[in-house]
Amino acid sequence: MFRFIKITAAGGIVFIVPLLLIVILVEKALRILEGPVLKLMPILAGKSVAGITLFTVVALIAIVLICFLAGLAAKTTPAKAFLRFLEENILGKVPGYQLLKEATSRVAGLEDLEGTRIGLISNDEGWLFCLVPEQENNGWLTVYIPDAGPSGATAGELKLFPAAKVRITGLACLPVLTCLRLGGRGALALAEPWLPKD
Repeated sequence: MFRFIKITAAGGIVFIVPLLLIVILVEKALRILEGPVLKLMPILAGKSVAGITLFTVVALIAIVLICFLAGLAAKTTPAKAFLRFLEENILGKVPGYQLLKEATSRVAGLEDLEGTRIGLISNDEGWLFCLVPEQENNGWLTVYIPDAGPSGATAGELKLFPAAKVRITGLACLPVLTCLRLGGRGALALAEPWLPKD
């Protein structure tokens, strides 16, 4: 019973904390944009439709546009190198940064796993899903074996495996990570094309 309460509470925290962080960031962004937007469009001051101020609508559209443009810029090679440097040396040391990054990736419907492939690892008891972030090197692969359940695949093990024990699949990351978050529901259907036939 205690385990159920503990797991359920942890799942609730993993769900609520990222949402709260996003709400706080949007609220801060609205406050930052308030001055410039009202100076550019003074007609918006005090006007509202259905209880929502026109300033809020314009500011939210501006936030979405800024995020879109930042997303386009982030796809360039220099920006990727700069972001990698920033994450490794500064942002990775900020408490809650990784949690917020994962939450925004999930809300956007994408996981930040560019270049990562999904594999199946053969062990003595069966097959395990794994993430393969790098190319094979001298017959070896780096693999991340995520835990299933409410951790959302954010916990797991990093191992080096002989490439012969890993089957690279054509699966996208998002369905597999969703399956893991659901405790493995749908895993057999996902893995079936790559499992050995009797």
